[in-house]
Amino acid sequence: MKTIGSSLLVLSLLASGCAPFLLAAGAVGGYAVSKDSVTVDLDRPLEQVWKAAVEETKRLGKLKKEDRNEGRIEVLISRADVVVTVESLTPATVRVVVRARKHLLPQIQVAQRVATAIIRRVG
Repeated sequence: MKTIGSSLLVLSLLASGCAPFLLAAGAVGGYAVSKDSVTVDLDRPLEQVWKAAVEETKRLGKLKKEDRNEGRIEVLISRADVVVTVESLTPATVRVVVRARKHLLPQIQVAQRVATAIIRRVG
C-alpha cells in the first residue's frame, strides 16, 4: 500500500509541474507555476544562478538581450518570447521567474523547460 501511495504522489507531482523539485531538491527552496510564469527560489549564490540562467537560455534558444544590472534575459525559444528575471531575495536565496509567450499567449511548457534547465545547471 505504501508503494502505491508513493507512486501516486510522484505522479501527481510530475503532472503538476514539480519535477524540477525532485531533480534538484537540495538547491530548490520553492517552485511555483502560474498561468503565465514559473517561479523558482534557489538556495545558491546570485552569480552562480545568473551564470546558469545565461548559459541555459543561450543553449536553448537565440539570445535577444542580456542585462545583468536589471537581472533580465530575453531569448527566443521554440518561437516563444521568453523573459527570465533573476533577483536576490536574501544573501543565500535567489528567485528566478520565467515567462514565455507566443503571439501574446502564455507558453507554460516552454517556461517550465527553461526553469528545469536552470535548476539542473545550478543543482
